[in-house]
Amino acid sequence: MNRKKIIGIPIKNLDKAMSRLSEVINLKDRKKLQVELVKNLVNCFKNEQNDIFLISKDRNVEDLSKQLEVNIFFSNNIGLNQEIYEFSSLFEKYYGWMICHADLPYVTKHFAKTISQELDNNEILIAKSKDNGTPFIAGTKIFKNFEFGIKSFDKHIKYLSENKYKYSQIYSTEFTFELDDEDDLKKFMKNQPRWFKKISFSSPDRI
Repeated sequence: MNRKKIIGIPIKNLDKAMSRLSEVINLKDRKKLQVELVKNLVNCFKNEQNDIFLISKDRNVEDLSKQLEVNIFFSNNIGLNQEIYEFSSLFEKYYGWMICHADLPYVTKHFAKTISQELDNNEILIAKSKDNGTPFIAGTKIFKNFEFGIKSFDKHIKYLSENKYKYSQIYSTEFTFELDDEDDLKKFMKNQPRWFKKISFSSPDRI
């Protein structure tokens, strides 16, 4: 049996990267920040037991996947939920799967390893962001009913409960804190992770 896990990291168009921060960070730095966030996630999860895919329609992301030496998944569908649904067709080839949003700044190799080990003992793992989103969901049981968007966490939990999935909620900051808006950015700047401190930006006064 294939004991490997598949990890999908959805990424929107880099030319519109992190748009909710557009009033405080210029586009050049938002693109750079998004790329560095993805690089950190890949570096944390990358090992011989994981197959990592960047999920996107942006051809610039394909260049990034080559740079990071990971896979790219181009969906034929429009909309995140449909893209992830199509991606989920690959799940049956693996022991476990993870969908990890691209704006989780505090993931480390330690927590990536810990969550992978925890997944071995659960059907579904799911995290909740401050706005009731689902920044991370994973499983060892096939799941295709993705409801990313407004109040997605509640929608996922409702479906999991109604369909008798055994799930555990993740509470750690590493998988619940998304760098999404200006308030998140302020908190992030007060608690900068190691990978971020190594990066220079063209407008440091703004970021």
